[in-house]
Amino acid sequence: MLVSRFPAALALTLSASGLFAAPINLDQPSSLDRPSYFAPEKSPAQLWRQNNHPVSLTEDAPAPAADKMYAESLEPGMLAPSADGYSGDCSTGSCYDECFQDCFCPTWFAYAGALAMTRDRGNEVWLSNDSGDYAARVMGTEAAAMGWNAGYQLGFGRRIGCCNWAWGVDFWAVRGTNEHTVTNAGLVGQLDTPLDANFQGLTYDGSNVDDYFNDAAAHRLQRSYDFYNVELNVFQDPTLYSGNYGGGCFQFGALAGLRYFKFREAMSFSTDPSDGVFTGADDELHYNINVDNNLIGAQLGMIMNYNWNRLNLYAKTKFGAYGNAISQDSAMYGNLGYAYIDNALSPNNGQSFNVSGTKGRVSFLGEIDLGANYRVTQHFSMNIGYRVVGVSGVALATEQIPQNFEDLGIVASTPSNGDVILHGGYLGGQFIW
Repeated sequence: MLVSRFPAALALTLSASGLFAAPINLDQPSSLDRPSYFAPEKSPAQLWRQNNHPVSLTEDAPAPAADKMYAESLEPGMLAPSADGYSGDCSTGSCYDECFQDCFCPTWFAYAGALAMTRDRGNEVWLSNDSGDYAARVMGTEAAAMGWNAGYQLGFGRRIGCCNWAWGVDFWAVRGTNEHTVTNAGLVGQLDTPLDANFQGLTYDGSNVDDYFNDAAAHRLQRSYDFYNVELNVFQDPTLYSGNYGGGCFQFGALAGLRYFKFREAMSFSTDPSDGVFTGADDELHYNINVDNNLIGAQLGMIMNYNWNRLNLYAKTKFGAYGNAISQDSAMYGNLGYAYIDNALSPNNGQSFNVSGTKGRVSFLGEIDLGANYRVTQHFSMNIGYRVVGVSGVALATEQIPQNFEDLGIVASTPSNGDVILHGGYLGGQFIW
C-alpha cells in the first residue's frame, strides 16, 4: 500500500516545488512573443480545394507566400487592395491603382509644352472689288484669316488622394496675326469697296469716306487673334502617378473645375488712294474693329485612359456654361483725326465715328483632347495630342460691320452670336516628384 501511494506523493511534491521556483522576468522575451504567421480563415466550401500545408509557428520556418502577404497587409500603414481598386497609404509607399498595380505616389507635378493651333474659317465679308468686273472677288475678310500659330502651355498641381486624385492649374495661350494687300494693278476697272453704301454719311478731312476707298491704289487687311486659357480643376486620373508598367487596363476618371477663357480679335481695313504703299501718309484711312470676349464659369469633364506598359492613350472631354463679358471698339481714322457723321438729317450729325460698346451674355465652351503619354522614367513622361475647343455666343470682328455707319446705336450694340472652333496639336513633358 505504501508503494501505491508513492507516485501520487511524488507528483504532489513536484507541483508544490513549482510554486517556489524563480519568478518569471516579464522584461525578457518569451517564445510567445516571437512573430508568427497565421493563415487566413477559409470557408468550409474552400477547404477541400486548398493545399494542406503546415503553418509554422517558429521564426525560422518560412511562411507560405499567401499567408505572409495577408499578414503584411494588416501591419500598420499597409492596406490590401479594396474591391474598388483604390486603396493603400502613400506615406508608406503602399498604394494600388484599379489595375492592382503598385502605385508611385509623389506630391507635385509640373508640365510644359508647345502648341500649334488654328481656327475655323468664318463667314466672309467682301471688302474689295473690281469696278469693271463685279464677278471678280478681289479681297474678303478671310484673306487674312488665322493660320497655324505657335503657342505654349504650362501647368502644375498636387495630389490630394492616394495615386489617382489631384488638383491642377493649366495655362495655355496662342496668338497670331495675318495681313493681306491688294492693288489696282491688273484690274479691269478700279479698286473699289462694296462697303461704299455703308460708308455714305461719313466725312474725313472734308471729303466723303467713299472717295478714299473707291478708285484706290491699294487696300490692306490686317487681322490679329489672341486666345488665353486658365483652368483650376480637381480630377481623377488613375494613371497620373503610375510607377509600374502593367498593361491592358481601361480606366475612367471624373473632372470638375473653374475656367477663364479669353478670345480677342482685331481687324483693320485700310486704303491708300494715291501711291499704293502704306507709309502713314495723311490720305491713308483706316477702319478698325476690336472685340474682346472674357468667359468665366464652371465646367465638368471625363478622363478616359487605356494603359499598355509604358504607353498610355487618353481622351479628355470638358464642357461648361460661362458668363461672357464682351467689349468692342470701332473707329474710322487717319493722321488728321476721326471720320465724322456729316448728315444734317441724322440725329448723330457731327459725332465722330469712334464707338465703344459692352454687353454680357451666357456662352458655352466644350473641349476634346485626344493623345498619348509615354513614361520615360518614373518621374518624367512625354505626351502628344490634338485638342479641339468650340465656343458659341461670342462677338466676332466681322460681325461688327454695320449696314449704316450713321447709326451709332447699332454699332455700339455689339452683336455676339458668333462661333469659334480652335484646334491643333501639342507636345510636352511632365515631371512628377
